[in-house]
Amino acid sequence: MIKKGNASILVVIGMTVLLGFSAYVIDIGIVYGEKMKIENAVDAAALSAALELPSNPQRAIEIAQDYLQKNGANYSSANILISQDNKRIEVSSRKDVNHFFAKVLGINKSIVFAKSKAIIGPAKSDSSGLRPFGVVAYDYHYGDLVVLKEDAGDGYHGNYGVLAMGGQGSNVFRNNALYGYNGKISVGDLIDTEPGNMAGVVNELKNYINSDKSTFENFTRDSIRLWTLPLVNTLEVDGRKKVQVVGFAKFFVEDVEKKSDKAEISGRFIRYVDKAEIDFSLNDTGFYGVKLTR
Repeated sequence: MIKKGNASILVVIGMTVLLGFSAYVIDIGIVYGEKMKIENAVDAAALSAALELPSNPQRAIEIAQDYLQKNGANYSSANILISQDNKRIEVSSRKDVNHFFAKVLGINKSIVFAKSKAIIGPAKSDSSGLRPFGVVAYDYHYGDLVVLKEDAGDGYHGNYGVLAMGGQGSNVFRNNALYGYNGKISVGDLIDTEPGNMAGVVNELKNYINSDKSTFENFTRDSIRLWTLPLVNTLEVDGRKKVQVVGFAKFFVEDVEKKSDKAEISGRFIRYVDKAEIDFSLNDTGFYGVKLTR
């Protein structure tokens, strides 16, 4: 039989233990919330930084630090590692989380840690606004000047590098040339060529491009001079025939020129990362997608 005094003591002890564990559970919830925040921060930092790879690893580090800071992670003590080939970035950060209630149990703080990796690889598809010009796949190097649409002679059996995306005819071509194709194209797809020089839209296209005063030396990621084009296996086909997409490439448009009712467009090859699906079995054509790994 438990006496009244002893029962009161047991109740007090039981309530203390219960309140202590309840407080600890509350602190665990706080710690979990902070862990989610830091995981989101390192994910965002890795993804955003990877967009600067492989060309500008130093800028990638700066962007990762900036994202960590803006999202409440400890950027000053974070570890940011980039692989030797500049195609992987790893971002990790830790944070001390002070307890409020669990201190009664002698637990003052917890340490939360998160790590995220982003990797870039050859893009297997694109839906970001492809331009309706095909370029034959080749081992291009950064800065190479490439003819994106030719005007030489009569073309190859009536073909001047124009592709029919989402339909045929000059109106479809015009919209795709000015604003990009709004559908999705994947490696392996077959696309019809669009015979004819299609020079009617050149003046409009030239004015549109020239409204952007950036140069190859100082362009930004949102420059309207940046075009993504499908790389194809050949353009030497008779009339309207299908060619196969074998990859994608990014170009900085240098010039749009009209000569005797014919049009020529030239641009410089760049390496570029976008939010696209990736396939490591594909050839590296300088246009990459990005994904998170853990």
